Amino acid sequence: MISGRQALASIDSNIQQLRGQIAKTEERIAGYATQKLKLQQQEIGQFRELSRLRLDVLADNLAIPSSSETERTVSELLARRQEHFASARDNATDLEKTRLELEEQRGKQATVVEEAARAIDEAEKKTQDRLKQEPEYQSQLQIVQEIERTLQHADSKAGRWEEELETKGSPYRNDSLFMYLWNRGYGTPDYNGRGLTRWLDTKVAGLIRYSEARVNYGKLREIPLRLREHAERIDEQAREEHDKLKALDEAAREADGIVQLARQFEHQETALDEIDVQIEEIVAEQRKQEQILAAYATGDDQNYREALNYLAAELRRDSLQELRRWALGTPFPEDDLVVNRLLELEEQEEELEAGIAEFKKTLAGQQKRLDELEGLRTDFKRKRYDSAGTGFSDTALILATLGNLFNGMMTRDAFWRVLKQQRRQQRHRANPDFGSGGFGRGTTWGGPMRFPKQSGGMFKGGRGGFRVPSGRSGGGFRTGGGF
Repeated sequence: MISGRQALASIDSNIQQLRGQIAKTEERIAGYATQKLKLQQQEIGQFRELSRLRLDVLADNLAIPSSSETERTVSELLARRQEHFASARDNATDLEKTRLELEEQRGKQATVVEEAARAIDEAEKKTQDRLKQEPEYQSQLQIVQEIERTLQHADSKAGRWEEELETKGSPYRNDSLFMYLWNRGYGTPDYNGRGLTRWLDTKVAGLIRYSEARVNYGKLREIPLRLREHAERIDEQAREEHDKLKALDEAAREADGIVQLARQFEHQETALDEIDVQIEEIVAEQRKQEQILAAYATGDDQNYREALNYLAAELRRDSLQELRRWALGTPFPEDDLVVNRLLELEEQEEELEAGIAEFKKTLAGQQKRLDELEGLRTDFKRKRYDSAGTGFSDTALILATLGNLFNGMMTRDAFWRVLKQQRRQQRHRANPDFGSGGFGRGTTWGGPMRFPKQSGGMFKGGRGGFRVPSGRSGGGFRTGGGF
């Protein structure tokens, strides 16, 4: 079994590993983007070389961009870009430092919470051992056990007779003449038929031997009704006796300081919740800064686009394209050499653009998986799956599915289903089914060591054992129709 805190540590480790991969991908995209700018600057340089070789081109006013002017414009844009990038990177560094400090603080506080839970568990174990030796407590426990057994027997018996009513009552309910007379109350003081109606009803009753059938059907209905009423009276008595036993449990917990320990536990857990809220706020800010940094890495920031567009506009000048066409039409080898260099630079630029596009797809997938992992970690902590009472039965399965999530082979929802299926209570010393907790009516024991934050509250057990079926007072039955 892997503990909740170990599982959380594995999630954290995968998040950090994925962040490292994202950083490498962004670094490669940034490198390609920088190379692209350099290639375009080299293209302009080659056009200057063509103009130098053919001075007559300048005489025709085919202007070539000035080297100093081009470099100055691009340099200013890139310097401004670097300034903004450095500011965003510093903000991201400060946020990461704050988050790591909060995560360290959370780890310490989680240990405090776990120790508080263990302290309650130890104290409850001692109290339970003491109660096992107290005659008054054992006497009340025996009373509850006996009446619960009686209740279970009464409920079972009533249930069998209700099934009898459902089965054996079917012929009566399916007989339309019998049900007509039964619903009119024929043969009882409630019957109010007169004249011809009474005479016809009497004929029908004689024809189907209604009197005998009415008695039999009445008994068939009456027995489960009385048995259910009896079971409900026993259930009420059982509740009263159970409340007495529960009061002894609560008094013992109070006397042994467990209630005070529980308050301290809740206080420490609240402090842990507050740290988690701060971490979530920092992570939200980090995601914003990561998007800004990703824009710089992929060349989607404004300054880079301006530099790129400026160089592209320079290269699209009619004068440069005419110079290229002119060079291609001359027999001079120097011109051909420069043109070949231009073609090579353009080919390299296309390869860089294809590489950037591919890395952007990779980056988008990595960022999506990071979002899933970050969301999983938030939900994991919010639901206290890293609590002292929680573990996961199949360690290998948890780690394998986490790896699949990391590699994009499994969705966050699918992984969450695996977590729920594998979730188990870890061993603890106190018995949550001790005393009043063993009858399916809720338990006061083992609160912090049970699955936390479930319906019923931290220190209230859900009803999991035998209970009397409800909703039958007043004569209702599990049958197919009304009578």
